[in-house]
Amino acid sequence: MAAFPQQARAGIEPYIGDILAVGYTYCPDGWLSAEGQILSIQQYSALFSLVGFAYGGNGSTSFGLPDLRGRAAMGQGSGNGLTPRSQGQTLGSENQTLTADQIPFHTHAVNANNLDGDLPGPGGKLLAAAPPSGVGSETIYSDQPADRTMSAAMIASSGQNAPFNVQDPYLVMRYCIATEGLYPPRP
Repeated sequence: MAAFPQQARAGIEPYIGDILAVGYTYCPDGWLSAEGQILSIQQYSALFSLVGFAYGGNGSTSFGLPDLRGRAAMGQGSGNGLTPRSQGQTLGSENQTLTADQIPFHTHAVNANNLDGDLPGPGGKLLAAAPPSGVGSETIYSDQPADRTMSAAMIASSGQNAPFNVQDPYLVMRYCIATEGLYPPRP
């Protein structure tokens, strides 16, 4: 069996600024969690020269790391027919609330007939004419075919404007950014 002159390592030497998802609870040596931390430009000058102020900082002595906690990464630029996205831009929310203006135009028809009602309870029945005064005031439904549709203005809007979740299914992992390694060559 041959002896290794150096300690065996998996993987390759990272480029500074590489982002890696790991299945364990910490980032390896030479990597920091991508959690939006503010770092010193002086201490991490090589990394700063690559990411600049795209992820925050004070504009002179500190810069920010990307914050991938609870976020999905998206490529910068724009695909065919898509909105342009800039490096460091954050968008989206976990929940959304639709308003009436965001729902496609539609109507709800209320069918009725002009016969005297003869059934109590609406289950599968149509609204009918009220019976003559004093005769079973609860029998205002009929199972006869509809002969008219009521105006859409007769029906009020409904809903609670409650937010709903819009997240895709996900698996949580730790994202790390390389602070040490090779400086990536420009093309």
